[in-house]
Formats: sequence, C-alpha cells, structure tokens
Amino acid sequence: MKSTCAVAIVLSLVITCFASKSNAQIVSPSLPRLRFAAAERDKKSTNQVAVQTIAKGSRSGVREPSQIAIRSQGEWQKLWRQHTSTSTASGPLPTVDFDKEIVAAVFLGEKPTGGYNVEISSAELTDSLLTIFVKETSPNPGAIVTQGFTQPFHIVRIEAATAETISFRRAP
Repeated sequence: MKSTCAVAIVLSLVITCFASKSNAQIVSPSLPRLRFAAAERDKKSTNQVAVQTIAKGSRSGVREPSQIAIRSQGEWQKLWRQHTSTSTASGPLPTVDFDKEIVAAVFLGEKPTGGYNVEISSAELTDSLLTIFVKETSPNPGAIVTQGFTQPFHIVRIEAATAETISFRRAP
C-alpha cells in the first residue's frame, strides 16, 4: 500500500511539472482525463470607470435596502420621486445623459439610529460587465449616535452605458 501511495505522489509531481511547461492533455487508465491550460491565458481588459456623486446622505424616502441600476429617464424620474418623497426641499431632477451614463443607487434601508453609512467607492468595466464596489459602515458598539431613524443612501452616475450586465459587490 505504501508503494502505491508513493507511486501516486511521484506521478502527481511528474504530471504537475509536465503540465506547467506545456498545453498538455494527459490520459492514464487510473487517473481521470486532465486538461492543463497554457500559462498565458487571455486576460479580459478591466478599466476603472469614473463615478460621480449625484446625492449622498442619511435621509431618503426609500425605506427598503436595495441596489439599483437605472438606464432610462422614466426609471430615473420614478426613483428620484420616491427618494425625495419625504423631503420638503427636494430640488429638481438631476440631469443624466442615458446615451452615455447609467445611474447606480444603493440604499441601506431604514436604520434605528445614526452612524450608518454607504458609499459607492469605485466601478470597473470588464468587457460588458460593470462591477460597482460598495462600502457599508455601521456604528461601533457604544458609539454616540443620533437617536432617530435614518435611511443611508448613495446615488451616482457612471459613464458605462455600454455595460450589458451590472453587479454590485462589497469593496475590499
């Protein structure tokens, strides 16, 4: 049994060394068919995309946690109306060129106190995938915070109208 294990380990090392030097296909009666790719793989190009804040704060008419990507004027008007529904001085709808830009918005929902924050920190475009990175913070235990309900949010515009798929991820 020890010799069988030793042979398997040596065979594994030989396969690893051989496969790392070529684009090889190895077939053995006792091992499943293995494929090894060449070291040089096609890398997709990833580009940082500029993120411009439209609105950020702790009071919003959006009371449920959500991550939203908007691609049309109609959707934008609807979201802005909901977002500013509790504000007495909401201001006009910010202008967005949906031929070039999308709007991304993150809402944490209603929180019991102050001290919560959300920020869209960056965005990357890889081929047709737009990844939006989000940072969330919560108050530390025992922290002195506002004693009132808050609805933290961040709304941005991103020049990435060519993105077919949009993904929100936690920032590293």
